[in-house]
Amino acid sequence: MSSRTARAPAPTPSSSMRERRRQHRLAEILEAGFEEFAQRGYAATRLEDVGQRVSLTRGAIYLYFKDKEELFRAVVRSVIQPVLQQVRSVTENFDGSVEELFRLLLMTFYREIARDHRRSRLLRLLVADGPNFPELTEFYYSEVIQHGIDCFKSAIKRGIERGEFRPSLAKDFPQVIMAPVIAAVIWSLLFGKAHPLDLARYSRAHFDLLMNGLKVHMSNTGI
Repeated sequence: MSSRTARAPAPTPSSSMRERRRQHRLAEILEAGFEEFAQRGYAATRLEDVGQRVSLTRGAIYLYFKDKEELFRAVVRSVIQPVLQQVRSVTENFDGSVEELFRLLLMTFYREIARDHRRSRLLRLLVADGPNFPELTEFYYSEVIQHGIDCFKSAIKRGIERGEFRPSLAKDFPQVIMAPVIAAVIWSLLFGKAHPLDLARYSRAHFDLLMNGLKVHMSNTGI
């Protein structure tokens, strides 16, 4: 028996080129899918229409996605994953006060969700079509909202353990922390043209309200 260890064949230049072309085409399909979903809504979007946007022959798009739901899930992940990566980076590498951690997290959510036109359009799609497609809203919840809830719940717990935050129901309902961000998105979608929000000041007001509700305050009845 040979003592040589079998090795997987190295990719050839032609196979590497094919894979690059495939990844490039996949990125084009995801972008086209996003535009179709955002413009038409989930119910009216067809895979064939997405394929036409990127000049795929009829039926060729099924080589990439078996159905519309699979494409939608891939679109959501492509749009949202960069945000989740930033949030994980902030929480895993931060070693300052919990107050400053909250400031950084809120800045990230406002910048990447409330100010980002693509992610706002995605949320609008879910608000419009979600009641008719509960599996889509559940997917968005598990892929996006749950991560935000877990992130803020962990930060509140850290603040209480360090004595920076007082024990409160907020640790059980971190939705109250995320809600103003989502409210800002919905406000901008519905009323933004006639009644635009100053998101910079709005986010500072949100942070100020949070800290006054969460932080331990010295009693003013003492010396």
